[in-house]
Amino acid sequence: MGLSRARGMGLLPNFLETGGGEKGLFKAFRAAGLPIQTLDNPNMPIPVAVMAELFAQAGAILDDRTLGFRVGRDTNYQGWGGWAQYGTQAPTLGTGINRLNATNWAHMSAFEMTLQPVGRGFVWRVVPPLRQDRIMHYTDHLLFPMLSYARLYLGRAWVPEWIEVNYPRDREAQVIETLLQAPLRCGGKGVALPFSAEQLARKQPEGKLAALQALTLKDIAADVVLPEAQEPARSFSAIVAMRLLEGKSDIEGAAQTVGYGVRGLQRRLSTAGYTYKDILEAARRTRALELLAQTNVSVAEIAFSLGYEEHANFSRAFQRWMGISPSAYRAKFGIDRPRTSLAG
Repeated sequence: MGLSRARGMGLLPNFLETGGGEKGLFKAFRAAGLPIQTLDNPNMPIPVAVMAELFAQAGAILDDRTLGFRVGRDTNYQGWGGWAQYGTQAPTLGTGINRLNATNWAHMSAFEMTLQPVGRGFVWRVVPPLRQDRIMHYTDHLLFPMLSYARLYLGRAWVPEWIEVNYPRDREAQVIETLLQAPLRCGGKGVALPFSAEQLARKQPEGKLAALQALTLKDIAADVVLPEAQEPARSFSAIVAMRLLEGKSDIEGAAQTVGYGVRGLQRRLSTAGYTYKDILEAARRTRALELLAQTNVSVAEIAFSLGYEEHANFSRAFQRWMGISPSAYRAKFGIDRPRTSLAG
């Protein structure tokens, strides 16, 4: 149940809206099962399979084989957020890649990231947990954060000897090779770049490292609802939180999102000591605290957005969680803002 951050879609929504209009944008998000409200929550953890499906749907809607490349071209390692910045604090390219590999759970959980010796050099490989028939556009966009991270140490003009991709060669792969100025090795296990030992030992240009803001692992930990829970409860809590953006709280839809039946999902959660009700309540509490403290959306609308049919049911639940009413919590911790609506 791999997770990524919503920011990982980069400029894909812009391309969709430009090429397919608002109708195309909403169609792609709806077909991928991704709430359109995710656009306002760039740090929201979402299933990477949903992200890849969004890229696949966008490619089909726009009928553009190079869509993933074009989206990725405008994306660099900074699109990975604080996790990538944590990696850039390493003194050499090799130690930086190893740092990213060791902490990838903070941005892309369930991804396999390795740096392994191959022949006289080394290969940095990222293997996303995805179906092989829905990966082409997502893979093409994933190349660029990896390339830009390497170029931070090796210079902007650096081009790898080859690039591995995890999709079969098609008639238009040569177009991507021309744009990348490097040959593709198609049908690989993941997305990979080769390096020499000398390149891995390369340091950042003088002054760049010192200018970066220091980060710790605590700063970049994934902001899922239950960060300390065992899997699959930890990752699933992020999916429940994502669905709450649309006011959806049903277990049937949540199970469908992760590809399980309801009973199968319940069995898997029970192995981590959780029920769906436990996770839903934790996600509702987190979202309620955020909305009460950071917006002036009415308490009744917050209750509805969290999937409560009755305002009173939300108030009772909140009183149980926090020991005070939603209105009292807002009066004590809320930020004074103009009245807003979750509908925009």
